[in-house]
Amino acid sequence: ALEKMSYCRETSRVAVSCGPAVKLVDVANGQFNELKEDTLDFDAKCEVTCLGWALDGQVLTVATTEGHVYTFLASLPTMSCAFGPRLAYLTSLLEVSVADLSSDKVRTIAIDSEPAFLALGDAHVAAGMNNQAWFYRIGPPSEAMEYTAQRVNQRDYLGTVDEVALNDKLAAVRFEGRVSVHVIDHAEDPTESSDFQLPEAGKDPDISCIQMTNEFLVYGTQRGTIHYFYLPDRVSVNEYRHEDGAIKSLYLNSLGTRLVFVDASSVPAFFNPVNDQVLPIPNCTGPPGAVLWDAADPNCFVIANGTEFLVYTYAATTINGPMIESVGKHPQQPGTHPVLMLNGVVACQGAGGKMTNELLSTHAALQDDATVGERGKERFARALNLNRLQDAWEVAVHMQHPDMWEQLAHRAMTHMEIEFAIRVYRFVGDASMVLSLERLAHLEDKNLLAGNILMLFERDDCYDMAQELFVRSGCPQAALQMRKDLKHWEKALSLAKQADPSQLDDICREYASLLEMRGEFDLALEVFSRAVQYPGQGEPELAKGRGGVARCTLHLGDIRRGKQMAMDSGSAQLCRECAQILEGMNQPSDAAALYEKGGQYEKAASIYIATKNFNLAKPLMDRVSTPKLHLQYARAKEAEGKLAEAADAYEMARDFDAVVRLQLEHLGNPQKAFALVRMSRSAEGALMVAQFCRRSGDHGGAIEFLLLARRGDEAFALAQENEEMPRFVEILGDAGTPEEYERLAAYFESKGDFSKAGDLHARCAQYPAAVRNFLKVGAHCIDKAIEVVGKASSDALTNLVLDYLMGETDGVEKDHNYQFRLHIALRNYDQAARTSVIIARQEQEMGNYKIAHTQLFDTFKELMSEGKKPPAELSRQLMLLHSYVLVKVLVKLGDHPGAARMLTRVAKNISKFPAHVVPILTSTVIECQRAGLKRTALEYATKLMAPELRPQIAEAYKRKIETIVRKPDKTEASEEYCPCPFCNEPGPETELACDSCKRDIPFCVASGKRMRVADWAQCPSCRFPCNASAFVKTIAQEKTCPMCSQQIVLAAIKILDDPLASFRGTQAAANEE
Repeated sequence: ALEKMSYCRETSRVAVSCGPAVKLVDVANGQFNELKEDTLDFDAKCEVTCLGWALDGQVLTVATTEGHVYTFLASLPTMSCAFGPRLAYLTSLLEVSVADLSSDKVRTIAIDSEPAFLALGDAHVAAGMNNQAWFYRIGPPSEAMEYTAQRVNQRDYLGTVDEVALNDKLAAVRFEGRVSVHVIDHAEDPTESSDFQLPEAGKDPDISCIQMTNEFLVYGTQRGTIHYFYLPDRVSVNEYRHEDGAIKSLYLNSLGTRLVFVDASSVPAFFNPVNDQVLPIPNCTGPPGAVLWDAADPNCFVIANGTEFLVYTYAATTINGPMIESVGKHPQQPGTHPVLMLNGVVACQGAGGKMTNELLSTHAALQDDATVGERGKERFARALNLNRLQDAWEVAVHMQHPDMWEQLAHRAMTHMEIEFAIRVYRFVGDASMVLSLERLAHLEDKNLLAGNILMLFERDDCYDMAQELFVRSGCPQAALQMRKDLKHWEKALSLAKQADPSQLDDICREYASLLEMRGEFDLALEVFSRAVQYPGQGEPELAKGRGGVARCTLHLGDIRRGKQMAMDSGSAQLCRECAQILEGMNQPSDAAALYEKGGQYEKAASIYIATKNFNLAKPLMDRVSTPKLHLQYARAKEAEGKLAEAADAYEMARDFDAVVRLQLEHLGNPQKAFALVRMSRSAEGALMVAQFCRRSGDHGGAIEFLLLARRGDEAFALAQENEEMPRFVEILGDAGTPEEYERLAAYFESKGDFSKAGDLHARCAQYPAAVRNFLKVGAHCIDKAIEVVGKASSDALTNLVLDYLMGETDGVEKDHNYQFRLHIALRNYDQAARTSVIIARQEQEMGNYKIAHTQLFDTFKELMSEGKKPPAELSRQLMLLHSYVLVKVLVKLGDHPGAARMLTRVAKNISKFPAHVVPILTSTVIECQRAGLKRTALEYATKLMAPELRPQIAEAYKRKIETIVRKPDKTEASEEYCPCPFCNEPGPETELACDSCKRDIPFCVASGKRMRVADWAQCPSCRFPCNASAFVKTIAQEKTCPMCSQQIVLAAIKILDDPLASFRGTQAAANEE
């Protein structure tokens, strides 16, 4: 049964006795919870006679029937402090624990006696009571509390200690209104020579609270001042005087750049030491229980009032200036004391000294990595509220909601994060916003930047704020320009009076133009009149203002005055504008006069003609191009009997049939009628002219114009009747129908004119008939027959022409060149090439080397132009013939070694030059001997000594050749080597086949040698490759290309940047497999 009971208000606990036991019950929050682990059991024979709490609730005293009095420690004192991510708290009367929230590590420190205060620094813990303090080293965060804590100092002070603050090396101890600052570690200052006190001697000791960072000691005073004392130099660098009483407490962020203080009214306020700006904290009016800055976010803090946590962020730069923004609320557990906040987790000390961690609802979503669904949306919203734009970006990238991007960009712009806003708009593809923001990136004045950002929001209230910021930044011109861009002319006028009076006239004109457009002519006239009165205007500006006055005058009904102002202005544009106004007011004569004055002659002429004022219209007709006006004027003139003027007007109106009619029937000028019909191709006009020609006996003219009138049958009959059929064909040209061409072909066949009949059959695609007619003519029309076969692509016609060319029809074989042209026409390039080779070989065997060379060259170019690969046989034969052609050029240039090498190349293929075996071999021996190629000269001299060749040797060279054979000299220098342009493997410079890559090497048309990559050029005419150095020498001597025989300008010879690509480009087909 319940016997004794005692209640403690401080701890919300009740102690009750039940026989020999005392039980503790927690009654916080109106609920009864028995604390079974704290039950006190006594001897069963005794009973509790009395029990009671100490005033602070920490000690419970119990008396028993045995006459004993027991004292128990019911709860530890609530004592804790924090520095950075670490906190220190009392875990027993003689033990302090230090916990690191970032790593969950805990270190305990045994202290000498029960403390009355605690302090934590970067590497030390301080504890003490009365006027004494002990200092223990726990190490900085980098040591992770791996070492045992050691006491490094013990100090006695001149008064009872009220508060202690630590940094990495110094301790600041407040007692009796003063602060003593000394080195924490006694070993670092054993003589205590570095100690100093604040305030200085002679000043009132009124310091009421202190805070420390590694650089600064910050303290408040009873006088209401906040001091920033720079520790390295021991000098006060900032003093702020608060007007609302004493400073009771300070709460500093980890960097010392932000501060929350509580004054005599117990209301917290925010302080920025950089600019001494104090900001009220919204929704916070009562005394705070604690203020905690987030150790990981220097701009986020929480205020605990005993029932809830109020979370805030500080934004130093926004378009509205520095702001304290409320993030949200979170309930606080009763009886808990907040100690530290890290990433939204608040460490609280409860009754009995127990530490608990509370994750604030404002930060809970940020602990989650969710980027989709409702959790992703919650994380995005919380990140925005806390100004953590990067976290919000990560969610937006994954969710891709347009609303998220809009909110993120708006937040970035509101907080003047220009680069981040550009990043968002660039990601979503809003190029206009990216460009607009990039133009702001260079602005350093915050008011000017904020004003420009507000303009981008495009809201009326934002425009007003932007104007205020522009003026505040000292740039009222920017505000004026904004109002002008927005066409807010009334506000622009007001701004211009102060910002830039020189723009008043321009703004008045713009404002008046807007009023004129709205139809407010009275007010527009007043503003236009005011615009012309401002001094310092140029003539163009005055003209614009006067023009507005003239227009508004007309709109208001003063026609005479308005018209006169327009006429006197000398402005064609104004005259046209006023004429348009008068025309709308149904004042045609005045409108026409102004149109004429303004250069709009067609409009003026139109009004004159409509009002039948032809006399005024006549001077304007030469300047009118509208056919309709000329037609009206022409009809009027014809009705008056002025036919010449009517004809001219009809011609200007492009009514050519009417002109033809007048010229033939009345004006007697048929030639002009003929010319007009030929130009206009009018069927009606052509028929009138044809009838005129028939009446005049001009059959050719009649045929021509009947055809133009699309009377083909009549024209044919007339031509046949009057033997004018060739004239008919000439006039018909390519404009006839297949039926007409077929009928004409039949006519000419009947007349025995097979060439013309073939042409006409070909025009109507009667290819067999065309070929038969051409072959009847013979050699003169073979080319025409080949052209038709190429168009027809008919095997039967091809065989018919081939039989004719081979002599199957008449027993006479025709020139092989016809076969070559036939194969080209049929696009049978392989057969054409073979035919060309045969023709060239025949010419070569007859000694016509130049003709053979031309034949092969033309074939080569034809094939290349069609994108076809020339056959290897054709290329080799062209190379061989060209080598022979080069000999003469090289000898002229004095290049005897080159000539000898070319002759040697020809001599190796002497069987292909049967007409000149002995002369070629003789030249080879002579040039080789001259070039020092003794062994090669001996080789071919020996061949000449053959019985069948010796008698043919010219007498001038016979003895010399015999001497070479009788006195053999086999000395010969080796040929110079040149790298292959494809594989870079060296080889003899006249050897055109690479032994390494097995590719044929292009030869130089000027020297016959291998092409060199570094010297690679091409003939500007035929595009054949050449070594630039050799080609320049040849052109300087011969003036023409050795390959194509065309005149070449030296300046046109250029070394190619990418020779192999150029070679492939010009010979693409030759490089295909």
